[in-house]
Amino acid sequence: MRILVTGAGGLVGGALVARGALGLSRAQLDVTDEAALDDALETLRPEAVIFCAALADVDGCARDPGARAVNVLAPARCAARVPTWLVSSNYVFDGPGPHAEDAPRRPVNAYGRMKVEAEDAVLAAGGHVVRTGWVYGPGGRNFPSRIAALLRGASPQRPVRALAGWPVQPTWVGDLAEHLLALPRGISHAIGREETTWLDFALGAQRLLGLSDRVVAAERLPTGPRPSDARLAGARLSGWSERLPLHLR
Repeated sequence: MRILVTGAGGLVGGALVARGALGLSRAQLDVTDEAALDDALETLRPEAVIFCAALADVDGCARDPGARAVNVLAPARCAARVPTWLVSSNYVFDGPGPHAEDAPRRPVNAYGRMKVEAEDAVLAAGGHVVRTGWVYGPGGRNFPSRIAALLRGASPQRPVRALAGWPVQPTWVGDLAEHLLALPRGISHAIGREETTWLDFALGAQRLLGLSDRVVAAERLPTGPRPSDARLAGARLSGWSERLPLHLR
C-alpha cells in the first residue's frame, strides 16, 4: 500500500519513512498551504496518509496564531480527500487515568483542545485516530528522546531536573511506527506498557550510561498547564526497560 507521511522530518515521521512509507518533511510540504497540500495528494496519489505534521510545542500553541492551521485545519483537509490516520495525543485527557479510547476528553491547554478538534474533524471525514504520548527514540527534541545527550552534558553541579510523582508511559518510536503502519481503524491507543516517572526514567538512563549524580528530582517545571494524569489504556507497546538499553547503546 502506498502510504504518505506528513511531518516526515520529525521523530515519528522519520521512523515511518525508515520502514518504507513515503514521507514529506515540512521543508518539502507546508501542510498549511492548501494548494500545496492538494497538489501533493493529487500528484502522489497515496492510498492512505499518516498525518504526523503538528506544532507539538505545547506551550507555544497558546501563543502561535498559526498553530490551528497546522494542528486542525490541515489534517481535516487531508482527511476530506484521502483516508487519513491522525497521530493524536494523550493530552486530550485529564486525570484520573488510565483513559480508555472512548473516555470523555478534557483537555487543559490549547494544544489538547486543538487535538480534540482535529480528532473530531478527521473522524467525521471517515478517518482514524491513534493517540500516543511520551515518545522517545533517535533524534527528536522532547525529554525522553534527548535524555542521553542531556545526561552526558550534565554534571553534579549542573544536573538534569526530572519530574517526580507524575505517571508516564514512555513509548519507543519504533513500536509506535509499527502500530501506525498497521493502519488500525477507528480510535486506538499506542503507548508503552510500563509506567514510570520522568525521574525514574532519567535515573535508569543514568545507570545504563554508567554515570552518577547527574539527576535531581523536580516537583514542577516552569511550563503551562499539563494534564494531572494523561495515561492511556488500550493497546500497550513494549516497556521502556526493554527499549531504553537499546536506545542508549
